[in-house]
Amino acid sequence: MIIIGEKINATRKAIAAAIAARDEAHIIATAEAQVDAGADYLDLNAGDPDPAAEVANMKWLVERVQAHTDVPLCVDSANPDAVEAGLSLARAKPIVNSISLEAERMEAFLPVVARHECMVVALCMSDGGMPSGVDDRVDRARQLIERLTGAGKAVDEIIVDPCFLPVSAEAESARHVCDAIAAIRAAWPKVHIGGGLSNVSFGLPARKYVNLAMLAAAVYHGMDAAIVDPCSPNVVPIMLAGAVLGGADEWCADYVSAYRGGKLK
Repeated sequence: MIIIGEKINATRKAIAAAIAARDEAHIIATAEAQVDAGADYLDLNAGDPDPAAEVANMKWLVERVQAHTDVPLCVDSANPDAVEAGLSLARAKPIVNSISLEAERMEAFLPVVARHECMVVALCMSDGGMPSGVDDRVDRARQLIERLTGAGKAVDEIIVDPCFLPVSAEAESARHVCDAIAAIRAAWPKVHIGGGLSNVSFGLPARKYVNLAMLAAAVYHGMDAAIVDPCSPNVVPIMLAGAVLGGADEWCADYVSAYRGGKLK
C-alpha cells in the first residue's frame, strides 16, 4: 500500500497561513504527525494565485520538510514550474500529483515528468470532463498509461486515479469506481491505482463514515494507493485490512507488521 499524507495543502487555511508566515514549526509538526501515523509519502501543495510565489513556496516546503523527515514527497501543483522546482530539490524518488488527459495539462506536464525520475498520479480527466461509468474510466486509464509509458515511464511508476465522484449527485458512481479499479487491475497488474477519495462523500453529513466505507471497498477491489489523512482514526488500519481481504497482502505480512509497529489501535 502507498499511503500519501494529504495535510500539507495550501487549500487548508492553517497551512496557507503557515506557508505565508514561513511558520516552519507548524509545517514540521504536520509532517511528522503524518509520518508517525503511517504515511509513506507526504503531499506538498503550495498553491498561490501568483505563479512565482508558488514556486518559492514549493521550494521552501520541500527544503523544510526534507530537513526533518525521511519519507519521499508527492509534489502537488497545477503549475509546472512549481512541480519542476519541487522535483529538482527532491532527495528521494517523488510522486507528481498529477497529470491528466486534458490537452493543456498533458502538454505542460508530460515533458516535466519525462525529465525526472518520479512516479506520477494519472487522473482520468479529459477535456470532455469527468469520466462516466466503468468503460470510460478504463479507456482513459489506457490512454494515460500509453502516453506515460511512451514518454519513458514504467507501468509501475504510474498511479491511475479513476476519479472519485460524489455519491450524493450520482448514486452509482462509487460502484462504477470499484468496478473500474478491478478492471484496471486485471488489465495492468503492475500499475498502481488510487487517488483522493474524499470527494465521494461531498454533500453528506458525517462524511468520515462514507469515506471509510469507500476506502475499504476500493482497496478490496485493487486500489493500492491513496491520498488521505493518515492521522484520521481508522484510515490506515482499514487500508491494511482491505488489502488483506482483497488478497493483495500476501500472508498478511503488512498487516501483522503494522500491528507489531503499533499502527493498529
